Amino acid sequence: MKKINLLLTSLLLAGLTVSCSKKWLEDYTEDPTRPIDVSVRVLLPSAQVSYAMAQGDVLPRMTSLFIQQMTGADRQSLAHQRYAQIGEGDFDQTWGSNGYSGGMKDLKIIIEKTEGTSPNYSGVAKVMMAMYLGLFTDIWGDIPYSEALQGTDNLNPRYDTQQQIYQTIQSLLDEAINELQATTSALKPGAEDLVHGGNLTKWVKTAYSLKARYALHLSKKPGFNPNDVITLANQGIDANTDNAMMVFAGPPNTNPWYQFNTQRQGYITQNGTMYDMMQAKNDPRISVYRSADLATMPFYGSQTSPLPFITNHETKFILAEAKFRAGNFTRNDLVQAVAANMNFLGIPAVDRDAYLALLPLMPTLEDIMYEKYIAMFSHVEAWTDWRRTDFPTLVPVSGANLPAIPRRLPYPETERLYNDNFINLTGNDAFLKRLWWDE
Repeated sequence: MKKINLLLTSLLLAGLTVSCSKKWLEDYTEDPTRPIDVSVRVLLPSAQVSYAMAQGDVLPRMTSLFIQQMTGADRQSLAHQRYAQIGEGDFDQTWGSNGYSGGMKDLKIIIEKTEGTSPNYSGVAKVMMAMYLGLFTDIWGDIPYSEALQGTDNLNPRYDTQQQIYQTIQSLLDEAINELQATTSALKPGAEDLVHGGNLTKWVKTAYSLKARYALHLSKKPGFNPNDVITLANQGIDANTDNAMMVFAGPPNTNPWYQFNTQRQGYITQNGTMYDMMQAKNDPRISVYRSADLATMPFYGSQTSPLPFITNHETKFILAEAKFRAGNFTRNDLVQAVAANMNFLGIPAVDRDAYLALLPLMPTLEDIMYEKYIAMFSHVEAWTDWRRTDFPTLVPVSGANLPAIPRRLPYPETERLYNDNFINLTGNDAFLKRLWWDE
């Protein structure tokens, strides 16, 4: 009997082995919440929202404090106001789930899926990738890209120099412009495109405005030619209806400034250096920039407020500065830029025109950059402009933890822990070492 029982047991085990084959388990090992393949029409809006959160969350909160567009009044924002308690861990989400492992990875997949067969779609993805690279390199300098976004195939991507990243940005945008204008494209973006609703003409203008922005960033570098910037900007966004931005639908999808100001009420107040400057000029934008109690931001901080990526008024300010540097600037260039911003904000025409009439008769570069500083309120680009030009003139706040206003931010903690090629900046270098274009 023992032998029979052993035989039966062996047969049962053999049967179980066969029945537990990979095919038998196939349906049970597939996770419906983690599909192997995802449509690009799903990936694109996900990437765009991820970028909006990368650009619109912690980065503008800190940089707006650095350049004194608003004031940190409590808890960590009070410390950030003094350039203190800014740690590597503050940027893990921006770099990771909102960046490399989030929107940037989605965009890479879109490009791989559509490049060559659906150039209109890959063109949009390349413009968005250029936005990411521009944002991150202007915050951190050298960043991974050429060896990044490979998953487990390369967990330690090297860092491309900022100069290389700037070249990559321009190359991506050149490719995007050609692809966006392709007449043969199997797949075209549509309503899932949360920025331009599939309007390819607007995407081409966005690409040119971005090319002009990043060309102007090199104003300190040898070989800079302002006429090249003018040529690019003249092909860029030229109407407020063409602005590239994220507009939030409302709960649960709300503007990140709204989320912060309601969840961390009183941490940041809308007063300080910038508002003092605006009050001295009777600037009508004060009422849309801050509430009566100084706690919230009516235009940029409501549930459904837009989060601009690049706009008509920024493009016109780029033109104004480039023309000034080229020697063919007129006062009207500045008037048009300020007017575009005020129209975007909904400033009444009578108030707008009264302000425009008082602009200097012969504006200087400082006048141009002051007006752009006001117009770019709450956008990280305002910090870049200050670092490039030193306008407006700012001094470190009282009780500052550093001897100067920060010119960069420390790399995220996850890079230190998991990338062997991590660039280790210590002490004040993590905040004050100048970026390549800032040297």
